[in-house]
Amino acid sequence: MDFEQLKTFVSLANSKNFTRTAEEMNVVQSTVTTRIKSLEEEIGETLFLRKTRNVEITDAGKNFLTYVIKTLEIMNEGVKTTRIQSKFTHSLVIGGMNSLWETSIFEQINQYQASNPHTSLRLITGHSEDIIEKIRYGLIDVGFVYNPLHPPIFNVEMIREESICLVGETHFVGSLGLLESKDLKDIPFIHYNWGTDFSEWFEEEVGKHETMRYRVDHAGIALRLILNGEGIGFMLESIIRDYEKDGLISRVKFNPKENIPSRKVYMVSSKNKKERVNTFLEYMAAKNKE
Repeated sequence: MDFEQLKTFVSLANSKNFTRTAEEMNVVQSTVTTRIKSLEEEIGETLFLRKTRNVEITDAGKNFLTYVIKTLEIMNEGVKTTRIQSKFTHSLVIGGMNSLWETSIFEQINQYQASNPHTSLRLITGHSEDIIEKIRYGLIDVGFVYNPLHPPIFNVEMIREESICLVGETHFVGSLGLLESKDLKDIPFIHYNWGTDFSEWFEEEVGKHETMRYRVDHAGIALRLILNGEGIGFMLESIIRDYEKDGLISRVKFNPKENIPSRKVYMVSSKNKKERVNTFLEYMAAKNKE
């Protein structure tokens, strides 16, 4: 079992076609057939059912695919780390929710690298579950998430609690009076989901968000739409602080039935990597207490 066999297996699982896989792998079709056959013989299971024009992955193949994808990620990370260490004495892979890169956490990480020029940083964006899983498999050293797990192999520290406020472009907000939750359905609104607590609060206060003018899954896009005057939306206070100082964004006078839930940010790492990440953890913890 080798690297090329595993990559061929993943390609065929995605394309479900020997010809397309051969083109993607830049080999002849017989090579693809040989690699898959060798894998099946080594594992002792049928990974694909051959049909007239395509193939269908079996249950055994689906189970194997999960592990192969993780194996390839780990191997690729190992190659990258080895290359990096020829130029840097240390490296860190840091994962975060996309909305967190819009906050001061990004600047703090940038400042850390400036103070530690021999450390290379790789930043990865993902959902909480994805980041946690990659920490578990050693693909991410430190993760910043909203919804952490607390298994014994993890170090979990809450480093900040973010307020969420309703905001809009300053001139747009100037045309609005005091709003209640029911009013949000009748005003151009940009919806970004700030997590489970916020989602439950929003549904109770306003209702389903499907009828909103914009629904986006990236905080940066929501922020851009707000700055363009396309509507109002909920944002972390730390994200809008500088725009508010510059007069580009203003807070909407808003009177909800229940207070908007805050957003807690957690820093997560594996206990197995304590020596590798400890300096960074201490730096970030101290910065967020200032």
